[in-house]
Amino acid sequence: MRRVVPVLASVLLLTLSGCTTEPAESAHTTVTVILDQDVTPEQKSAVEQRLRSMPSVEGVAFETREQAYARQKETLEDEPDLLAQLNPEYVPESFHATVTDPLAAEAIELVMGTVDQVGSVVLRIAEADPLPSRIGVIVRMEATATAEQLGAVERAVRALPHAESVEAEKRDAAYERLREQCQGKGDLATQLDRQSMRDSVRFELPLDKKSPGMSKLIGLDGVDVLEMVPATML
Repeated sequence: MRRVVPVLASVLLLTLSGCTTEPAESAHTTVTVILDQDVTPEQKSAVEQRLRSMPSVEGVAFETREQAYARQKETLEDEPDLLAQLNPEYVPESFHATVTDPLAAEAIELVMGTVDQVGSVVLRIAEADPLPSRIGVIVRMEATATAEQLGAVERAVRALPHAESVEAEKRDAAYERLREQCQGKGDLATQLDRQSMRDSVRFELPLDKKSPGMSKLIGLDGVDVLEMVPATML
């Protein structure tokens, strides 16, 4: 699974950078629930039911390994180095859905990440025409990331052109923020697990500005995943 994530992050970066329409002010969020390679049909059904039970989740759809490989090949056709890393044997099955409430999206991501046979969960801005004028970026750290690694990522983000509202958030602060945001959203707040929280660096970026070096953040020590989300999520 780890071999897939950097390629997926690059696919998302390429998708957003290719948009040239006039920006809007907001957008929904897409959540991708990536399944483990050895998931059984029964476990797959349980993951789908859990996802459908989440508040503000719509349009749940399953993507087979073959469909995912074909889609990623098409996206990466002009990126031979990334395409060379794409091994069909390791392209996972997944569920995709839209989260209509940006304040619930991150909690849904973290709750779904604790479900049995879920390998990882990724958020991104839902495809829309036009896309919003600004995006939020979350650089989420690994569970074992050190304070020094978090600090190095924060410095790298602050060095990016056009990065604004940069903030490093510790896992305990994230837990309290999300519990507050989830009030009134069913039992989502009670499903949050403090142990599933991760340190992160969060910032905003104008969508019409190029920021060289952002794709390299995923390669920094301690970084787990890079997510591009509506700025209203931050």
